[in-house]
Order: sequence, then structure tokens, then C-alpha cells
Amino acid sequence: MTNRRNFLRNALSLAIGGATVGLAACGVKIGDQPQTPIPFQSGKPLPWINWAGNQSCRPKQRVSPSTDDEVLEVLKNATGTIRPVGSAHSFSPVVPTDDTLLCTDLLSGVIQHDSDKLQAEIWSGTRMHNLGPMLDNIGQALPNMPDMDYPSMGGAIANSVHGTGISFGSMSDYVVSLSLATPSGDLIECDRTNNSEIFHAARTSIGALGLVTRMTIQNESPFDVTEVNGVADLEAVLEDLDKLFSQHRHFELYALPYTDKCLTVTTDIAKAGDVDVGEDDPNGLNVLREVFDSVAWLPGFGPELYEQALISGLGEDAGEVIRTGKSYQVLPHARMVRFREMEYSVPVEFGPSCLREILSTIKDKKLPMCFPIEYRHVKGDDIWLSMYEGQTAAAISIHQFGDLDYKAAFAEIEQIFWKYNGRPHWGKLHTLDAKRLANLYPHHWQDFQEVRRALDPTGKMLNDHLRELFIS
Repeated sequence: MTNRRNFLRNALSLAIGGATVGLAACGVKIGDQPQTPIPFQSGKPLPWINWAGNQSCRPKQRVSPSTDDEVLEVLKNATGTIRPVGSAHSFSPVVPTDDTLLCTDLLSGVIQHDSDKLQAEIWSGTRMHNLGPMLDNIGQALPNMPDMDYPSMGGAIANSVHGTGISFGSMSDYVVSLSLATPSGDLIECDRTNNSEIFHAARTSIGALGLVTRMTIQNESPFDVTEVNGVADLEAVLEDLDKLFSQHRHFELYALPYTDKCLTVTTDIAKAGDVDVGEDDPNGLNVLREVFDSVAWLPGFGPELYEQALISGLGEDAGEVIRTGKSYQVLPHARMVRFREMEYSVPVEFGPSCLREILSTIKDKKLPMCFPIEYRHVKGDDIWLSMYEGQTAAAISIHQFGDLDYKAAFAEIEQIFWKYNGRPHWGKLHTLDAKRLANLYPHHWQDFQEVRRALDPTGKMLNDHLRELFIS
């Protein structure tokens, strides 16, 4: 394995220098995806824009309730479409409405906790990066976390946000009870035995049933972890995938398009004497893009020279990047580069084949993509609209830089996911509608629809995107 920072730095020094037209020459429209898609206009409602800069709206009213009663009042009296929003980290249009935007910022904090059961009741607007220290103060910790900690917990369970590890489900899987505020103004308490159907539907509902105001989550005692980052041969990793996932508490890989290499991340309970070694380069993704941009445009060479440049960069400074510390500090990573993302979860046995086909399609069709492809495993669950309902799955994430056009490349790759019975991440970009989604959720799609219609018969919680998901 090789230090990622030096790997990228050396690769850039070996690239054919000076050219800045590579991605454009490969067919990517630079600047077609503005970071601010909707400008402020005097006299019009203040625009709402998501983190990625690809979704926006002009809500007539924004409300920020701080109690259950205030939430119920908003839901009961608001007219038009109501959409809840947490930290605005969804790439798909699950939030936009020009009517009422229900912001959960003030629904934040730990309400109560049980030290014996290691459970905590929290408000749904609590941001994950705040929750880690809060739980640590009461002797608890989330069992797992995604690789970023910006989302609100309500948004995380609404979309089945997840980390990686064959023993760990999505964030929704840690919810043992919840309170759901419905569009009619009722507050429903539910768990596996009390209003169980609503419980199974509400743990991943994309905000279509109302607003989960509070939830009780199953935690663990605080623990420290050590994360080891490196570079490896992709095929060797894929051949040894079962062993890598079984030997480590958490494992994931990032395949590098146009190369036979991947970045690897293993995370385990920290041992005495573990210390940080090296550091991640926050500019690494931009360097990777510069390398690609410098060579991909060259006639007769194209992406092949990019591969040679990157692989040549592996020759120096052998070593690993190691991070160790409290779980909530090590498991997530900072987002320094804005991007767009599509993610599908395929049955775990199809994961390696699906990834190989994606990489070969990128190379064969010379798709202008150099962003590493993320590959994780998530344990199956019984949550009706979780991507992991009834199946342990491989979650494969495709990214494109935020200022570049992603649509054509994503369209090519999305078809591959369909071949492997992939289920799209609700908070990320995809093109499936109700008819096709129903076939991917044969056990409980209709059950969810019945609960949704009973709780929201007039469709107050459905914006255009959710109508496409559930009705069209």
C-alpha cells in the first residue's frame, strides 16, 4: 500500500502538464451545473438550495418548530405541499416545494436516555456531528456512522443513510421507537409492538408520512477506532472481499476509474499504542481531477495515459495513512469538494460483478469520470422501504464534480445497476418511478402505500418528485 497523498502528488508530476481542456474535450460541459441554481430576487421568497447546489425552490413560508405541538400545528394548518428539511444533503429532489418548508433545526438534542439499555431519545433535527459528543457525555455512542456526519438524524432515517460493515445496518436500523406527527395533526407513538405497521413504514419514509419528531436509538458504550487508508490492486481486493469484510469491523474501497487500483479503508477497534500516521490531503480529489484533465484529451492517448501516470505515481513513499480516536471523530470525513452523486444497492453477491462492469463501461466508452467509486456492504433489515429490506447489499456510489455535467455518464451507469436488481438510494440521483420501484420492493411496497394513504389521504407531504415515486 502507498500513502494516498504522495500517490496523487507523484501522479500529477508525471502527467502531461499544462493542459486544462481535458474534461471539456471528453464531452463534459463545464459550468453547466452552477453552484447556485436559483438567484435571490428582491420581492420574491428567499430561495432554498441544497448542499450540492442541484436542487432549489422558493417556499412561500419556512417554519422552524421547536416542540411536538408546534410541529402538529404547522402540519394541520399549512396549505399546499409541506416538505421537511434537515441539513439539505440529499442530491435528489426530495425537499423542494414552493409552499411550506418545515425546517427541523430547532428540534435538536438528547431528550432522555437509559444507561442500562444504552438507548437515547433524541429530537429528529439533531445533526450527527453534534450527536456524537452529546452521546459521549452520557456514556453512549452510535454503533456505526456514514462517512460524513452532516445529516440530521431525521433525514438520515428518512433516506436509510448508512455506513459500511457486514454486521451493521443503516441508521434506520438503530431506531427502536419513534414519534410521528401526521398531516392531520396527530402524534403517533410507535415501535415494533405498538402501531408496528407505521413503525416499519416510518423508519424509512422519505418524509412521505409526516414528520418524525423524536426517535429512540439503540447505542453502544463509547469506543475508539483506528482507520487505516492505503492503495491496493483492485482485483486482489475483490477476490478477497469476503475475508476483508469479515476480518474488519468496517471495510470499504474506492475504485479508481481507468486504473487497476483502488483506495482501501479498514476500521477496527483501536489497540493500545495506535497513533495517527500521515494525513489525508484535503485537496486530493482536485489533484486527481488535474491529472485526468492533463492527459485525457490527448489524441491517441486519452485515459490510458492517465492510468499510466497514476500507476507510475505509486513508486515512492510507501506507507499508510492512519487515523485513530473516538468513533464519532474517525468514522466520518469532511466534504471538501462539491459533487453530485448516484448510489444503488445491489444484492451483495452481485456487487463485484456490478462494479467491474461499471469500470469497464467507463473505460470502453471513455466516459469523462475520474472521481473514485465508493463500494460498501450494509446488513439487511426488515424496514419496508429500506434499500436493505430482506437483503444484505453492496452499496456502490458514483460521483461527478459539482461544476460538471453528470447526466450522460450517470445514464450509462444507471442501466448497469438495473441489470443487477439495484435499489436506488432515496436521497441520491436516480430516474426510477413508482412502477419500476414497486418491482424492487415486492414484500412491502403496497403495505407502505396503504399506510401512506391512510396517514396522508390528500397528499400534503408529496412534492412532484414523491408523486413520481409513489403515484405515477
